[in-house]
Amino acid sequence: MGFERIRVLRHLFGGSTDTSYAAMEGKASNWQSEAELRSILHALQEHELADYPLDALSLAVIDTETTGFYPNQDHLLSIGAVQLDVPNQEGHPTFHTYVKLPRNQLIPDVVTELTGITEETVKDAPDLGSALQAFLQFVGDRILVAHHAAHDIRFLNVGLRKSWGVELNHHILDTGKIAMILHDFKKYPSLDVLLSLYGVVTSDRHTALGDAMMTAKVMMIQLALLQEKGLTKLGQLWEWLVVLEHERKL
Repeated sequence: MGFERIRVLRHLFGGSTDTSYAAMEGKASNWQSEAELRSILHALQEHELADYPLDALSLAVIDTETTGFYPNQDHLLSIGAVQLDVPNQEGHPTFHTYVKLPRNQLIPDVVTELTGITEETVKDAPDLGSALQAFLQFVGDRILVAHHAAHDIRFLNVGLRKSWGVELNHHILDTGKIAMILHDFKKYPSLDVLLSLYGVVTSDRHTALGDAMMTAKVMMIQLALLQEKGLTKLGQLWEWLVVLEHERKL
């Protein structure tokens, strides 16, 4: 019951621009389809996650670099991830791998300029299946976190389907969407906007591991801000994100 699956409920919800948790909680009691929302939270409860405190989560913050925006025609170039065991602030294990391109595939110049990745960089890298296997072993069953998560998840799922006919079934959190409920952004904020907002030093930008590490810092700050707003459990955060999905038409 990952975050992406909640999208099917967006037509259920209506109205207010008040995004305080108290307002969301009150609104939920009036939804005609409250039963559907309860079914989502029940799925979390089955995995003992709905009541899981935000200050004790086991997360894997991920990022990918790709040859383009379209997973059915473009390709993964690298995968980065950081294990984040809240509230630990230091010593987070990291993962990074390049991914070998299919035969005769080239990296667009604009991608090389942005990421520094060339055909030579990935020439001797693990193939797609091996890279994904190592990635899955690293993240385990942790909740996945990403900025603009849909992009990364689509590419990973296409790769997993090609390799083994499976997809990720992890719970997923998106730092951009969390920022929208924390700060009332009218549109989805870029990672650079959040790095500036939170005072996170930019390092190795547009590399999979560098972006994952910076996103991990963003997530730690956001978890603290959520708790200041009265959201202390994962189930509460899911409820708030569902409402955001409907009101902002994400």
